[in-house]
Amino acid sequence: MKSSRLNQILSAFGVEDVLCVLLLAFFAVAGSISGIAPNQASGMTNAPATGFMAPGILSQLVVNAIILGLLLFNARKMLLWNRALQWNLAIILAALSSVAWSADPLLTLRRAIPFALAALFGLYFAVRFVPRRQLQILWFTFVLLAIASAVAALAFPSVGLDASTGHTHDWQGVFTQKNACGRVMVLASVVVFSIRAHRGLRAFSLLLFTGVLLMSGSRGAWVIELSLFALWLGFLIAARLRKQERVFVFAAVAVALVLCAFLVVCVLPELALLLGRDPTLSGRIAIWHHVWRAILRHPLLGYGLSAFWQGLQAASYSVIVALHFVLFHAHNGFLEIWLELGALGLLLFIFSYLRACRKVLPHLLGRDSRSALWMGLFLFLIAVYNIGENTFLTSNGIFWVLYVAVLADIELLAPERPENVLAFPGAARSPVYYGTAAARRSSLG
Repeated sequence: MKSSRLNQILSAFGVEDVLCVLLLAFFAVAGSISGIAPNQASGMTNAPATGFMAPGILSQLVVNAIILGLLLFNARKMLLWNRALQWNLAIILAALSSVAWSADPLLTLRRAIPFALAALFGLYFAVRFVPRRQLQILWFTFVLLAIASAVAALAFPSVGLDASTGHTHDWQGVFTQKNACGRVMVLASVVVFSIRAHRGLRAFSLLLFTGVLLMSGSRGAWVIELSLFALWLGFLIAARLRKQERVFVFAAVAVALVLCAFLVVCVLPELALLLGRDPTLSGRIAIWHHVWRAILRHPLLGYGLSAFWQGLQAASYSVIVALHFVLFHAHNGFLEIWLELGALGLLLFIFSYLRACRKVLPHLLGRDSRSALWMGLFLFLIAVYNIGENTFLTSNGIFWVLYVAVLADIELLAPERPENVLAFPGAARSPVYYGTAAARRSSLG
């Protein structure tokens, strides 16, 4: 049964599916391919940007060309469903427009174009494939990356182990560093929680992702993984309850999350010490303080996409000198948006996020709550991960791609009536997707 289910998934792979796997793998490793593309592709490492490095530029051009090809091949669908971008379109336009006031217009232009193309790929992914197929493609991508990471760490330690001081035994695998490895494995676990597959297959992949996650040594990722597991169990319990009972459960969970967040803030130093970490969150508190001072100098429009962090040669000079070490992002996704796109960009993100939460909530409370499980868990992941990392405003980041795709999926969800319920993974046993939005998508060819 397990092998037949796997064969069923793999046999359905066509050219576009394979191209999506390759593109998603590229975005998952933040465009950093050992021996081909430079390791600064996402601005998440301590390596300074080196400008036009031929191998990196070549890989980026190939990725951009594939995305453009997919968009042109599905131009009719893209034009018909472009409104599914919603507030994300405004974020894209803000990033492109920031060239006009950027501290480094050429760099902003170079980063804004891939950023926009990544968003359009996310829209394509949502329009071209129904959610169930999206999850299968993501699952296959993450399994390949997890296996490759284990091989890299065990057989090629110079590539697969983190080189930073004090973390030489932690796995970074095929990713830029250990925290990036842990972050993607957490995302992979969300896919396993949501996908409809044979139990044995799900158990195997969850053990694989959890194993790589543990070996990454990313303590923050461990905590987030536990919280996601608790939420998943909560969804399973809520799915067996009546709607009124679900409302009560979700309200209780919301209150519990707020209380937990409050308690974490109150006992943050003790909690960090318990996890074997610096009570200042590895210097993040000091980073946020100096980043905030930089934000206040350009609060409305920011410094332009990717224009702030340029080592000792740009506006980041004051922050680096004050902290006495080099860094390349704010270690907080919300501050990073404010820093680069100003209050305007941050408000656009907040509007897009709140709209998505409002629209997905009825599906979580409805008769078929599992149809929105992937979307709900991903939105939660976006919120919690951007507290201590920048996972949103990156030109080659998979979280930005999937954020666009998930919000588009939410826009395309049909009204949840018995005759229009989407057969989302784990919801119904029919292999066919029903619903107005899904039917119209498939009718386009």
